[in-house]
Amino acid sequence: MYKRMMATMLIASAPFAASTNVLAQAQTTNTGFYGGLGVGAGRTDLNNSGITGSTDKKDGVWKLFGGYQLNRNVAIEGGYVDMGKASVAGPQGFASAESNAWQIGAVGSLPLSQQFALTGKLGVARTSTDSSGIVNGAAFANTQHNTAPTYGLGLRYDLSQTVALRGDWDRYRIQNGAFGGKSDSDLFTVGAQFKF
Repeated sequence: MYKRMMATMLIASAPFAASTNVLAQAQTTNTGFYGGLGVGAGRTDLNNSGITGSTDKKDGVWKLFGGYQLNRNVAIEGGYVDMGKASVAGPQGFASAESNAWQIGAVGSLPLSQQFALTGKLGVARTSTDSSGIVNGAAFANTQHNTAPTYGLGLRYDLSQTVALRGDWDRYRIQNGAFGGKSDSDLFTVGAQFKF
């Protein structure tokens, strides 16, 4: 009787032990360092620059990032972003600006399936913008810095436990005297993420 009861308890507990082992493995694979890169297109709004004419708000962009996945839902991430160039040209002259940023923040993940996850980012970025041009015959060139919140949304697809594809939208706030003050810069990138 005692042996039969022990055997029944062992058989009944086997699925629980197996599921606990799977859960422990999943938790192990959901943490650790990662890095990656992304490329895409950016769009920078142009405020009043004293120039009326044609504008070019779009340019190619790229970014490098790295972070630490604390658990399945939260990571700390930082990186460098090249936001490309924006320009305006007209009868009064022309002006252009190139921006880049260093950033750090938290990235949250909401799993949609075993492989897909919706992501959201909230952090802070230190931007640097080089402006130059000629307005009404007067040439100018300067560099301006700005520290402001940055945020974004994205979608991640896990190809394996170590490689994922990412699609991200990120917004930055830049200080840009050439275009009348502060401007928003939106980046749309696709890239790859590698877990170490």
